Amino acid sequence: MPEETYLQPDAIRSVAVIGTGSVGASWASLFLAHGIHVIAHDPAPGAEERAREFVVNAWPALRELGIASAERPPLDSMRFVATAAEAARDADLIQENIPEKPELKGRVLREIDAAATPDKIILSSTGGIQPSSLQAFCAHPERFVVVHPFNPSHLIPLVEVVGGKHTSPAVVEWAIAFSRLLGKQPIRLNVEASGHMTNRLQFALVREAVACLVEGIASARDIDAAVRYGLGPRWTLMGSLLTLHLAGGPGGMKGILDHAGAAIEQWWTPKTDLRLSDEVRAQLVEAAAEVSGNAPVADWVQWRDENLVNVLKLQHTSEAEEQIGRAHV
Repeated sequence: MPEETYLQPDAIRSVAVIGTGSVGASWASLFLAHGIHVIAHDPAPGAEERAREFVVNAWPALRELGIASAERPPLDSMRFVATAAEAARDADLIQENIPEKPELKGRVLREIDAAATPDKIILSSTGGIQPSSLQAFCAHPERFVVVHPFNPSHLIPLVEVVGGKHTSPAVVEWAIAFSRLLGKQPIRLNVEASGHMTNRLQFALVREAVACLVEGIASARDIDAAVRYGLGPRWTLMGSLLTLHLAGGPGGMKGILDHAGAAIEQWWTPKTDLRLSDEVRAQLVEAAAEVSGNAPVADWVQWRDENLVNVLKLQHTSEAEEQIGRAHV
């Protein structure tokens, strides 16, 4: 089969956003901030009103970060259509955000794939389904690639780019280039895995936080404080592997492994056989009330987004770490 000629990433003028829940509406906000028209479809009652409200609420943070230049969001550049097929036909690019139900995703992907000409790339936001299983629903699987964002998608820079068995290497490269145009920090995953990679890292910590709660080691508030005031500040600047390397002092990674390798192996070995039993679920609901002070989720989302702007600004100023690493390669 001959390689399709795809539009260059900087030539994309419209994106079909299929599914406008929190992820889809977040993507729509980012596209609009970059001057890209959004052709949206979501059959849920009230979906259009919720999506437009989301964009309005997301706009101040996008403005503060310099991503959006317009004072007000260009809501007239986002239109909703009756079917996923119509959106796929009308747009330059398709971006799918259907709930994490393989059969439901499959049905919608089959509709999109049939409607869109083969030169249109399909991006999927799936947070854990392996792309090869979703490609099975496509007559043109070579143009399907996962670009997995992190909540809130319009602010958090990271995306995981994951190709399936039939994804064209050119499409993977295209997705990386397009992500960079949007100001994202794409990482390429070389192997498909359930949950991709970053969720695997994230939920290793979540699992241990829940285990500490179940074991009564500390209160919910103090468990979260350990991350906010201990791990979080370091991890804003550097990842787990560089953190471990620096912990070894002049000896680096070898030094810390020689000095504390046996202890580290004990620390990272799970101590509790953790299951989401009714009792654990009840503890987590109580924990959520404790750490949130019973304030509405919407209030915390607004607080999070406002403060993420400051964190992201700090992260932008710390890019000298890249130069330090490159200077010694």
